[in-house]
Amino acid sequence: MGTAVSDVFVKYLEDAAGLEKASVALASISSPGKTSIRSNPLKPCSMAVLGGHASVVPWAECGLFLEGRPVFTLDPCFHAGAYYVQDSSSMFVGHVFSEAVKIAGGQGIKILDLCAAPGGKTTDIASRMPSGSVLVANEVVRQRASVLKDNVETWGHPDVIVTSSDPSDFGRRMKDYFDIILVDAPCSGEGMFRKDRLALEQWSEDAVALCSARQKRILADVWPSLKPGGMLIYSTCTFNRHENGNNVKWMSETLGAEIMEIDSPEAEAAGAFRDDIGGMLFVYGMVPGEGQYCALVRKTGDCIQERDNVKRRGFSSLPESLGRLFDREMYLLQDKRSPESVIAAPKYVATAASSLADAVKIVSAGIRAGVFKGRDFVPDPALALSSAFDRTSYPVADIDRGAALKFLARESFFIGNMPKGYVVICHDGLPLGFVKNIGNRMNNLHPPGRRIRMDINV
Repeated sequence: MGTAVSDVFVKYLEDAAGLEKASVALASISSPGKTSIRSNPLKPCSMAVLGGHASVVPWAECGLFLEGRPVFTLDPCFHAGAYYVQDSSSMFVGHVFSEAVKIAGGQGIKILDLCAAPGGKTTDIASRMPSGSVLVANEVVRQRASVLKDNVETWGHPDVIVTSSDPSDFGRRMKDYFDIILVDAPCSGEGMFRKDRLALEQWSEDAVALCSARQKRILADVWPSLKPGGMLIYSTCTFNRHENGNNVKWMSETLGAEIMEIDSPEAEAAGAFRDDIGGMLFVYGMVPGEGQYCALVRKTGDCIQERDNVKRRGFSSLPESLGRLFDREMYLLQDKRSPESVIAAPKYVATAASSLADAVKIVSAGIRAGVFKGRDFVPDPALALSSAFDRTSYPVADIDRGAALKFLARESFFIGNMPKGYVVICHDGLPLGFVKNIGNRMNNLHPPGRRIRMDINV
């Protein structure tokens, strides 16, 4: 890698992993990890561009290891949300979420992914959560929250609300609200050293201490919003005890948390191992992917703060003319910033959004269906990408890869024998977005911010 590894980092690594495992990790720090993706169960496709020779990630049934690293930007199925490029080690958090659901039990649970951007773990949880559940994906940094929103829209699950608020807003205003909380905490990034040179250059003993203190603040701030008996998943992409096991012990001693042992023979067989408090540590060189730590606790004590009174905003049934756009019953959410916009959500998502509206900053909720411009209803690209979209509501054009890449690059193209008006553009059976056929040409409605900017002819 060309950058010296700190002696203190080596000491921390040996303390967390033992001499033998630390030696393996240090020897592999310049070697790339194995590329992996996680498929979207709501959007099956051939994934032909990815090639063959894929093997399954043992702790993620939708996770696949790839033999090489294709150019994902040039795969229309990637833009359709058929899969997410995610490190295999980080998929273990989704596995722990599934275990937490088994313990929590029941349908229709409320979930918070507190530090959610860019959205890998969010989309994994969305695919795993029980029916009728609501996932609130939060990112305090507004610019990163925008990236999170885009990835959630592309994934297409209608039961996700994206917010951008400080953890303390949830703790003060949403007391005893969530059944499961994931805190994928900002950390010193030791697990990312071999793919992020900057993380290695910026690492220091002081940075670890600063991260550990910030992680405790985040956990203490959000803890009141977890229901008694609820589950909190704590994860980082670092190795040292200060940010991992010591923080979990601190939760047990300070917040009233029962540490739950994580059971995963598949992960252990692949090289992951437990720390002394029952969390699971993935160390590169020992596992195919990058570094990850994950632990699970259950709330046993009462909340330590009081929640402010939360006003609840109303919502209404979707008009029949718009209800045809969806394959399930949806309700209309209000957007005061854009009254002409149509935002639709299942009733339980609309109910949750109304509870959250005055407590935290909502970036998106449910599905942005479109906008009225005079008498014309213009469908939003997010509508086409949603798994709740009834694609029989518009004419469909299923196009080949070359034409799909032109659409995604916002280039001009025309499809003959299509009716005038809005047309759904699909590839491999998956919607990519809309065009408006005006007879002699088609207006490309793919968002400028999402267009492919690289050469699509390579």
